[in-house]
Amino acid sequence: MKWLPNAVSISRLALAPLIGFLIYTGLLQGLNNRALHVALILFIVSALTDWLDGYLARQLDAKSELGGKLDLWGDKILIGFTLLALWFGWPNLGNIHAGIFSGLMRDPWALGVGIFLILAIPVRDSFVTKLRAQLAANNILLAPTFAAKSKTAMIMVAMSVILFGLASGTQWIIHMGFWALIVGAALSIWTGLAYFQATRA
Repeated sequence: MKWLPNAVSISRLALAPLIGFLIYTGLLQGLNNRALHVALILFIVSALTDWLDGYLARQLDAKSELGGKLDLWGDKILIGFTLLALWFGWPNLGNIHAGIFSGLMRDPWALGVGIFLILAIPVRDSFVTKLRAQLAANNILLAPTFAAKSKTAMIMVAMSVILFGLASGTQWIIHMGFWALIVGAALSIWTGLAYFQATRA
């Protein structure tokens, strides 16, 4: 059963593109539709596997370097696909004939906020991953901090709230999730700078 934690992480990787597709196509149909309902359920299940794979690894004494990488990349890819789907789909909400980029060009606010979130979350994560790899090559371990784990949890919760708002068609819930995502993005930048400073200490 030692393979089980890695299988859970792989399931998160596999579901990420499907979740992104459902979010984007759901937004083109408007609010409160089946695609968004399914996306919400799958996202919550995927987010919970982030806790489950670690729990199983501890219980089964199955911690491994591969498992750690799968867990790490599972988070990044799930968050990345979800964020991109929201970014591309939001300005085209309800316009099934809209192009992927046309809505963004018509909505400078969505374009600017999206660029900020992309830089603050996926780009920051790529930077930290590269930094970890460079340090690992020199036998230096850069362990995840509590703040970094809290950042991931905040982003997952924020995205769940946004998707719940979209799936239910409740504007104030969407707005609440959006501002929580901004907080998560700010934490992402802060923890990224903290990692960078730690390597220079």
